Amino acid sequence: MNFETLHLDTDEHVIHEVRKHWIVFAAQGFGLLFTAFLPVILYAVFKILLPAFVVSTETTFNVSTFFVFCYSLWILALWISFFVNWTKYYLDVWYVTEKRIIAIQQKKIFDREITNLRFDKIQDITIDIHGFIPTLLGFGNVKVQTASEDNLEFTMNTVRYPDEVRRVIFNQQNKNSDGS
Repeated sequence: MNFETLHLDTDEHVIHEVRKHWIVFAAQGFGLLFTAFLPVILYAVFKILLPAFVVSTETTFNVSTFFVFCYSLWILALWISFFVNWTKYYLDVWYVTEKRIIAIQQKKIFDREITNLRFDKIQDITIDIHGFIPTLLGFGNVKVQTASEDNLEFTMNTVRYPDEVRRVIFNQQNKNSDGS
């Protein structure tokens, strides 16, 4: 990542980069792969149950050709969905610097939200790890609550090693409070 786009101060450096766990993207990818094969299975069942309709020479409408056309459109839509999911997965990131947390959230393909959170505004950090798979693979949710009047809460779901993220944020927050 090109850190010039983050608009860091001259004496500010990125300490830690926080991303979602790879299992999130893998699960979405397997879901898309399953939905890619679903029409083929349905067409095979349709061909077995109604073989006369599929192979009929009396009709000018060729069912097999129409299926291939529709299936190609279906695969194209799934391919686009795959890349939209990849973009959102890759561009959702938190950067922990010496002075603040920079949260970048990709909401849609052309809709990004960048939020800065100074360490002196942090009131509490909560991590949630629920279930066997998240515990085994080491991912969970990180919630950072602010002490501002609107009491904002920054959340990043399915973060890799949430304990380490909390430790880095607390260490940097303690360094900033000692240095003030």
